[in-house]
Amino acid sequence: MPIVTTRSVVLQTYPYSDTSKILRLLTLDHGPQSVMARGALRPRSRLSGVLEPFAEGSATFYLKPDRDLHTLSDFDLERERQALGRDLRRFSAASVLCELVLRLAPAERDEALFSALTYGLDALLAAQPEVVRGTAAAAIWTVVDVLGFAPDLGGCSRCGDPLESRGGRLDVREGTLACERCLPGGGSLSPAEISVLRRLASGVPEGPSPSSQQVRLLIEFVRHHAAEGIRLRSLEFLLSEEAG
Repeated sequence: MPIVTTRSVVLQTYPYSDTSKILRLLTLDHGPQSVMARGALRPRSRLSGVLEPFAEGSATFYLKPDRDLHTLSDFDLERERQALGRDLRRFSAASVLCELVLRLAPAERDEALFSALTYGLDALLAAQPEVVRGTAAAAIWTVVDVLGFAPDLGGCSRCGDPLESRGGRLDVREGTLACERCLPGGGSLSPAEISVLRRLASGVPEGPSPSSQQVRLLIEFVRHHAAEGIRLRSLEFLLSEEAG
């Protein structure tokens, strides 16, 4: 029963009995792990108010290879990020990041995923109100890309047109772009809008803020490909918010 200490992000929490919590963590060294924080809900516990979603710190727990639930010994808080909960768009985007990691993270160490998650959470925390939408989209795309899902936005997948001077559509099911000639119909994007999609898909939030249509397209792609039929509650909320 080795004791391990590793950098961790709290992805999800829920109460266990009147005094304890169960935490879902993404750890740097051991991938996703579930731990029991005994007594964390007691007012005088040193962990009271510390173990909240999006918090980051060094977690110490007893790692039992044959168990799915381990016992948390300590959590040295480095970044609490509670301010994300005071803005619905920031909170919903941060929740999407954590849900994607919960559902799709590999069981082993993944430094790139850990970095993408923490970078995305910090970017959402620091973003000015007018750029939260673009920051959210770019952060989600960065995590999706690290998890192995990414659209092909290089040009029309059918005829090869680079779409620098004509509009096109994002075929959500195929995960590719198609020009208006090859895939006629509604929902056409201008070259400028395609450029914004490419920027967001590369994880860059700076620049013109994406429209609600562009955000919906990206979310639909994530829902169709990365979520693979799994209903992500935070993603559904973010989609409904953009639609509204």
